[in-house]
Amino acid sequence: MDRYGRDCLDTRAELLADLSTVSVTLASSGCSVAHGRWAAPHTGQVTTEARDLEIDHVVPLHYAWMHGADRWPAAKRKHFAFDPANTLPVTPSANRSKGSRGPLDWLPPDRSFCCLYVLRFRRVAEQL
Repeated sequence: MDRYGRDCLDTRAELLADLSTVSVTLASSGCSVAHGRWAAPHTGQVTTEARDLEIDHVVPLHYAWMHGADRWPAAKRKHFAFDPANTLPVTPSANRSKGSRGPLDWLPPDRSFCCLYVLRFRRVAEQL
């Protein structure tokens, strides 16, 4: 059972709940997050609707795979994929524009977040 008392929350819902700056409201089913408050760092946008967000991996999983994660044990790959240090709530357009690229090929549209993004990418990528 998860810390929200519901077995049906998936990983996305758990991450959104953890990343919200206020207590989240669950959907009527209790199995997904409906509302909260998130600042999408790539764009600087603030949203309260969970449906308007995706979960981004600071170090994309494909990037990690191409840089050695393919040789990791399954448990380490799982930890890396769900590591809160490697996840951010972002707008779908920012997530798609980034794809599986690293900071040499992509930087957030909100330039005020670029330095923090590169530092976070570097810290997470040290696991590679």
